[in-house]
Amino acid sequence: MNVEIKALSKHIISDIPSGGGFFPFGIDGDAPYIVEYESQELELDGFFNKWMTKLNKFPIYALFSYTKIDEEEIDNLFTSSQIEYVKTKVKRERFIKAKIKNNKQFEVVMSTLYNQGNINEFAGWSLLEDIFSFDEREMKTFAGRKKVYMPIITLQKSSTMFWICYDGSSVVSISNDSMFSTSHSIVSSLPENIKINL
Repeated sequence: MNVEIKALSKHIISDIPSGGGFFPFGIDGDAPYIVEYESQELELDGFFNKWMTKLNKFPIYALFSYTKIDEEEIDNLFTSSQIEYVKTKVKRERFIKAKIKNNKQFEVVMSTLYNQGNINEFAGWSLLEDIFSFDEREMKTFAGRKKVYMPIITLQKSSTMFWICYDGSSVVSISNDSMFSTSHSIVSSLPENIKINL
């Protein structure tokens, strides 16, 4: 598995989120470490399954939007895997927030997260704490700025959130945890047999 890791400038975060850019959700709190993970082999979900297992920072909290047509399948999958989750409807969008207690549950949720990110639905997860909420904020859209309800992440001390980018092409971590401050510290946290390009 070959993964490319690159640091992004913290200036990529705007006070007003963009509907089609980095990032289509609100970010509260300081986020000095922003890192993008890409794989030409399209094996990012497998990479994160292995990495989250090694990090062992459970519980992990996941939040994603979904369509009504997928609801029954997700219900059956999560219930059979004993994953705690709640559904929320925000205006016309449906969201599921799940609490993931171990690596087997993460693998189940990650397959759903990656599918949702792949079709440009919101999909993300956080380590150790639930940092997700909803609020009405200004957003840049093709028609100009307008107020919309959106997911908000609130970074506390040592918080980390991962967001699956459009089309599942990459995943970006947003963090104030020093583990994400250098490429060396990130690489040292990864499982073996991962080839890294910096």
